[in-house]
Amino acid sequence: MKLFIRIAALFFLVVETSFGQIDPEESRKHVILKWSPLSMFDVDNTVQLGVEVPLPDSRFTIQQDVGYGHANFNIWYAEQGPRPNKYTIKTRTQFRFYFHERPRFRAYVAGEYLYKKVVNSDVRWIGRDCSETGGCSFFENMKVRQGRFVNALHVKAGWQFYISNRTTVDLFVGMGGRRASVRMLTPNVENVNLDSDWNFWRSDINDRPEVIPSLAVGFHLGLALGRFKSATSSQ
Repeated sequence: MKLFIRIAALFFLVVETSFGQIDPEESRKHVILKWSPLSMFDVDNTVQLGVEVPLPDSRFTIQQDVGYGHANFNIWYAEQGPRPNKYTIKTRTQFRFYFHERPRFRAYVAGEYLYKKVVNSDVRWIGRDCSETGGCSFFENMKVRQGRFVNALHVKAGWQFYISNRTTVDLFVGMGGRRASVRMLTPNVENVNLDSDWNFWRSDINDRPEVIPSLAVGFHLGLALGRFKSATSSQ
């Protein structure tokens, strides 16, 4: 939480010091570096950064987000309780079309592909040489790893506001579907429940995971990169 407050304060300091120096319309032609604050408060928390790249026709852009997170800085676990040894990798690839423009904001629709990998590690007693009737020759205390893999498609609508010469706020909402599968990553070990905090996914430990509805809501804080023509002409 303290890290989030510090980064947000730094962002708004940049907004305050740079406001009004350059026409914000020029940032539409620039690469925009983005940060998604709400991803830090997700159940599978990540620090997520992205880059929006304009195409030759500036109405179209491609945005690529990449995030990494660990349970060590997940706010949903109690401070006094044990935290699982779990990390998350997330990517979002988005193709945008800006269909409405005004001097200080643009509205867009977008298609997005999401991939998420959550890996949980733990030490468990695992049955070895087990028969189909349920009996095992012996049990071994060993470290095992389990992965949850999510693929999703979303259709989004959003509004990108140009606050100053380089800073943007990007608000969005979207709907789609996702498919999650869970499997053991340790060879020769049957599936066991390592992610007991989120039993919602237990039904997906099979070879035929179902597609379920998915909602995407949030915002990005952006910083336009590169030199601006109006900056050199005004000096």
